[in-house]
Amino acid sequence: QIAHTHTHTHIHIHTYTHTYTHTHTVTIPHPKESKRMASEEREIPKKPLNAVTALLGECFCEFPNVRESSPQSIQIMELHGVEFISLGAVSAESTPEERVHATIEQLSQQTKRLISIGYLVEDKVTKTIPLETFQKSYPHDKTLLSRQTLKIIDEIKRKDFASAIQDLNKTYQTQKAFIFRAKNKFLAGITAHNLGVLHVLSGQREKSLPLFRQATTLKRAAFGDDHPEVATSLDEIGIQLFAKREFDEALFVLQEAQKIRSRYLGSGNPKVAMVLNNIGCCRHSQGNHRQALITMKEARELQKKTAKGDLDLLHVAITLSNLGYLQIQMKQYETARNVLEEALLIQQSVFGDENNKAVQDTRSNMEFTNAFHS
Repeated sequence: QIAHTHTHTHIHIHTYTHTYTHTHTVTIPHPKESKRMASEEREIPKKPLNAVTALLGECFCEFPNVRESSPQSIQIMELHGVEFISLGAVSAESTPEERVHATIEQLSQQTKRLISIGYLVEDKVTKTIPLETFQKSYPHDKTLLSRQTLKIIDEIKRKDFASAIQDLNKTYQTQKAFIFRAKNKFLAGITAHNLGVLHVLSGQREKSLPLFRQATTLKRAAFGDDHPEVATSLDEIGIQLFAKREFDEALFVLQEAQKIRSRYLGSGNPKVAMVLNNIGCCRHSQGNHRQALITMKEARELQKKTAKGDLDLLHVAITLSNLGYLQIQMKQYETARNVLEEALLIQQSVFGDENNKAVQDTRSNMEFTNAFHS
């Protein structure tokens, strides 16, 4: 006798569990699911996916065919946090908290870029791709995301962060309560990180830091100390500590994130450039302007060596703006203007809005270089 039980969490692929009485349990796709999966496998491209979105610019993302490699793959939703610190305008010096808040404002206005989809295969997380890219690549597939995940995504898009927090917290509490069941020990840390991001977006940054720390602890226990998932949460911890003006601790945490990413992903990975940008901002706030400039140049050089399609244009623009800002601090006005012109072109292509704060700050810094260079 076979009993059919439908099981999923907010990030599970829908599967059916067939339980053989007094023997064992195996997980296999439902017959309808098998037919659909076979059809999709023929459609999954052998080459990286191509997609252009308003904010991400050009993105060529590799999305492995995890269904062929493991029937036990679980779909995950990943929310991107602040990730990058922006220094702003020289003429209107911002506090560290204001600098982080400015980035959060940009994120909350463009919620689509926050959401990515990936898979957990055994103890490995595949490279995630933006939700919009995923939906375009699988336009007829309505079953891969659970109803709970779709509900949370809709709440995020509507900026109903309070409801998203409430719904996601239910999942988090269940995962912690049954930490050794299914893949919960891996999923709990990812969910805690996502909750931290939602609290940042909702303006509850004081609640986000404990969640990012919980995420780091859970991820270390599940994936190991040197896993990129750990570095993702460490980066957000460093940014929140930066906002609180705890620069020494922030620098220590960010440097740990850099080491993990360099060791696991390679020193040329764009995610290493992300954390180098934040380290440069931290050193600037400590008063070490020369070392901050060296670090920011390193981040920019790394971006230059990265394939164009693997770069987030918004991240490139922030690094360029910060580099120009630091060059102004060192009185390198002509070099700063050239860098800021490049940053402005990217910002205008991404935002297309002269009233955008990032665009206004870059224009202000360009005017500053004109005043001193002329």
